[in-house]
Amino acid sequence: MLVSRGTLRIVVTERGNLESVKTVDGICELGGYQNKIIQLTPEGNRVEKGDIVCRFDSAEIDKNIAQQEIKAKQASAKIETSRQEVEIAKNKGESEIIAATVELQLGELDLEMYQKGTYIFETDEIKGDIGLKAKKVEESKNKLEQFQNLLKKGFKSPSDVRAAQSELDGDELTLQGAKAKLMVKEKYEYKRKSTEYKSKVDQSRKKVAQATATEKASVAKADSEYESAKATSTIEDQQLKEYLNQKAKTIIKADQAGIVAYANESWYDSSRQVREGATVYSRQKIFSLPDLSSMQVKVSIHESLIKKIKPGQLAEIRVDAFPNVIIVGKVKTVSQLADSNRGWMSGGVKEYSTVVAIEKMPKEELRPGMTSEVKIMVGELPSVLLVPVQAVAMHKGKFYAFVVTSNGAERREVKAGETNEFQIQVLSGLKEGETVALDARSRVDEEFKNEEKDELTKPDSKAPTSTSTPKQP
Repeated sequence: MLVSRGTLRIVVTERGNLESVKTVDGICELGGYQNKIIQLTPEGNRVEKGDIVCRFDSAEIDKNIAQQEIKAKQASAKIETSRQEVEIAKNKGESEIIAATVELQLGELDLEMYQKGTYIFETDEIKGDIGLKAKKVEESKNKLEQFQNLLKKGFKSPSDVRAAQSELDGDELTLQGAKAKLMVKEKYEYKRKSTEYKSKVDQSRKKVAQATATEKASVAKADSEYESAKATSTIEDQQLKEYLNQKAKTIIKADQAGIVAYANESWYDSSRQVREGATVYSRQKIFSLPDLSSMQVKVSIHESLIKKIKPGQLAEIRVDAFPNVIIVGKVKTVSQLADSNRGWMSGGVKEYSTVVAIEKMPKEELRPGMTSEVKIMVGELPSVLLVPVQAVAMHKGKFYAFVVTSNGAERREVKAGETNEFQIQVLSGLKEGETVALDARSRVDEEFKNEEKDELTKPDSKAPTSTSTPKQP
């Protein structure tokens, strides 16, 4: 085979599975572990957005809703009753305060009226009466003296004098009674009635304070009951909303059009298999709806090759189900971390998940899970020396090729560069136009066999190193 100059297309080939770019999962959002499926769209059926895919038994939730609606209505009625009780407490308290205030004002008015009116009037009246009685006493004294003088002259009889004396005694006694009455009023009655009226004022003032405090306490209690009723109603309404929300979650609708695929991941537990009549737990995935209008392939790239893969690189995709169809793809994402789930499956070799998106969907019906081969175009080297990969073999870390000449095959050490599945770049050791043998591996094994035997006979000999065709770097 001639050594020729050409363009080396560097390709990384891996196998993977088709998957939808956008897959919507149907999740059980009901609480608990015993949510019974009573209706389920058959697996593989196509559904449209908004179609009911799964329905759970809602008998217990319906019962809770009916009971909670009663509680919510009772709590709402309690709010109105409590609000009216607040108004009643306010009105009653205000009425009692007004009555106590009026009583206080009347008491203060009675005290002032007595001290500044009635007492002064009555005292002045008594004083006036004393003056009149004192004048009458004086007149009676003058009359007695006159009668006594007239008795001496013989104009009055002793009985007339005794009558005048009796009249004087009566007038003096009446005067003394009036003076005593004034003394009692000034010394005792004033203090007594003032104390009585002040006591009534003080009692009325306490009634006002008591009515005010009672009104405040009654209104506060009614307000507290009103706020409590509102809080209770809010809690009952929230509970009702929660039950209604749970009721809405007893059906799962399709968020997008797609093919129904059951999420039977627990294959080891038949009781958890998704089917009608089965019970599932909260947050368990029930089904998936892959969007078949947009697909991608997920592959795992060996750690030795991942440095070559970059987002945006073109790729060639062949699906095993349609081997004659070539699909154009593009690298969408390259994971920065090795796939930890594949470590034990690949003997400890690190692999990185890479997603290749299909640029244009073919007319063939692609389905998730189909096996595919992906060839990622990682680069091109123009105008480089190329030979078939069979023309180069490695021995003890060095690369060798066999140039065909007129004298036979000549072994020549070469420096290898990039490679793909079919060709390898030669950086030095060969010239364009030379012919190389395509059985380099067998020739290397043959030529080094004797040398290795000789090395084995030496005291410091080491075990031979096997030869191989160079692998893709």
